[in-house]
Amino acid sequence: MRIISGKFKGRKLKGPRGVDLRPTSDRLKGTLFNILGPGLAGAALLDVFAGTGAVGLEALSRDAREVVFIESSKDAVRLIRQNAESCGAKSGYRILQNDVFTSLRQLAREEYTADIVFLDPPYHWGPYLDLLETLFRAGIAGPDSAVVVEHHRKAPLPDAGSGFRLARRVTQSDKCLSFYRTA
Repeated sequence: MRIISGKFKGRKLKGPRGVDLRPTSDRLKGTLFNILGPGLAGAALLDVFAGTGAVGLEALSRDAREVVFIESSKDAVRLIRQNAESCGAKSGYRILQNDVFTSLRQLAREEYTADIVFLDPPYHWGPYLDLLETLFRAGIAGPDSAVVVEHHRKAPLPDAGSGFRLARRVTQSDKCLSFYRTA
């Protein structure tokens, strides 16, 4: 695992020791950032189920304005901090260590809006619809925001919901990136 482009290019990232975390592959990460393209510069990115922090750190490397990591695991939060330090990222990010819905309620109270939301829940995650509706209903994903979910190709993601719709789906092997926009 490494940073593939930008000011931190080539920096190696520490990975998980067990099987609790499933880091986004460099290939899929490259696809994601090629699709996001120049819209990333100056953007606020929300990295939910952040794991090692690889996606958020890649965004910082490519000139995102700020990244908010949401991660409930104490060990994963430690990895995010170590990886940020090894990249030399001293600012431009914060970590919320709590379950996803508690963290989203906190961000909604702060009236936080992300330009890009990246969700990488465990592959056996169930409440995709609740999660997406919470993001859009709370205004965390605004009218111009892109919400991207990394998931297994057989995962039951909705095509639409209250206030959002599927805009694009990219499949690589058994992994997918689903892009949502405001309806």
